[in-house]
Amino acid sequence: MLYSFLRVLVGFTLRIFFQKIYITGTEYVQHSKPQLIASNHPSGFLEPLIMACFFPKPLHFLVRGDVFDNPFLKPLLRGTNQIPVFRFKDGFSRLRENNQSIDESLQVLKNNHNLLIFAEGNTQSIKKLRPLQKGISRIAFQSLEQNPESELEILPVGINFSQFLSFNEVIMLRIGQPVKVSNYITEYNTDKNSGHHKILDDVFCAMKKNVIHLEHQERIHIFEKLSILQNLSHDEKYSPIYSNSSEMLDKAILLAKKTDNLDDEKCQMISEELRVFEKNIKSKGVKFKDLKKKPFNIINLLLLIIGFIPALAGLIFHFVPLAAGYAFMKKNVKALEFKSSILMVADLALLLIYYLILITTIFVLGLPIYIILISFLSGIWLRFYYSSWKTFSFLRTSAFDKINSDAEAILNKL
Repeated sequence: MLYSFLRVLVGFTLRIFFQKIYITGTEYVQHSKPQLIASNHPSGFLEPLIMACFFPKPLHFLVRGDVFDNPFLKPLLRGTNQIPVFRFKDGFSRLRENNQSIDESLQVLKNNHNLLIFAEGNTQSIKKLRPLQKGISRIAFQSLEQNPESELEILPVGINFSQFLSFNEVIMLRIGQPVKVSNYITEYNTDKNSGHHKILDDVFCAMKKNVIHLEHQERIHIFEKLSILQNLSHDEKYSPIYSNSSEMLDKAILLAKKTDNLDDEKCQMISEELRVFEKNIKSKGVKFKDLKKKPFNIINLLLLIIGFIPALAGLIFHFVPLAAGYAFMKKNVKALEFKSSILMVADLALLLIYYLILITTIFVLGLPIYIILISFLSGIWLRFYYSSWKTFSFLRTSAFDKINSDAEAILNKL
């Protein structure tokens, strides 16, 4: 009950928080067999929220055990199918509790449910798939030992964010073709270490196909600028928020490979080309980040003018909870990996409190109930208005055509 309720509530919030959510490969999610889901972990706890809300099947999760020490959080965590896993730094005594967690995980798979594991072991906000930990292969082989007839599969998942510290950004999630655990059991029975290494290597390769993987992380700034240039011609519609297109992710993965494959001399040349390009557009009053916007359009301009008043109303209604959520994140969260996660959850919690207070006030004072509807609809409009404003540019189409031409010349040199 709690899982289903939060799935609807958080799913709606994710659609508001992010500009676009691309999810593909859901056809690989099976209802008739157990599946282990191996995912990367680039951003706090947004990944389990995204997975829980958009997977076509309920999930169980292995999560950090120390969060269960909070007596207020524990019932919520348990009510949303979360299983604690303790680490060495949690203390040797806590590690023994992992036996119970493993048993619980194996029971989940025995019941033909899906178990999500963040296979890298911890979170780090980089565009790169890190080495996988043995936890996922241990559970896979133990599950098959208990149930030799099981059709257990590992689903390789990649979650990609256009930016890690931003509202109004893009999520690209892809589920890859399943890896069948039974294909590795013979090698595992012959040599356990070899079995672990073989399945982890294959799952890593399968996951890597779904992740924007830049091996040379020192080139991240070059990649990010090239990515902006590559998407100049990409017309990102606000609606629908949810899409099953993989085009944008495929292009980003290929661009990362091309950036990685540059030799040092060519990489330096591309970097210099980007510097000159940026200098040229600055001379015209255009910043690099402005290239994410679209050329001047009279219809969009009229929309911004006509829609200003209802957007302002939405801002007035929601300013206090939104500003408080942002202030809370700025004050309490230092790690990049958790900023967007905490911002979204803080805003959600404060908006729920705000609407609870608003509804109570309206009923106590006998005010018109339609105030609630006006507040809600103006808030939705504010979100749409913000997205339109962020993508609006006063640059004419002719100016963008010249920028597009110069950008394409740089991309063609990769």
